[in-house]
Amino acid sequence: MIKGHSDSIEILIGDLIFKLGKANQQIHQLSQRVAQLEFLLQNQQTEAISHSHHSSFVKKIMAQ
Repeated sequence: MIKGHSDSIEILIGDLIFKLGKANQQIHQLSQRVAQLEFLLQNQQTEAISHSHHSSFVKKIMAQ
């Protein structure tokens, strides 16, 4: 009974380690994706600001 009990605990521990590894991999992938999205958002905001400045510059020239 003790031998079977320790075997089942080893199986559970092995399964837990496997699941933790998979979860860690998913966290890593999500972290990379968040970094990509932050980069894209920052570039989009920079382009929007640049476009906004360009539009106001064109409007000033047209008004003259």
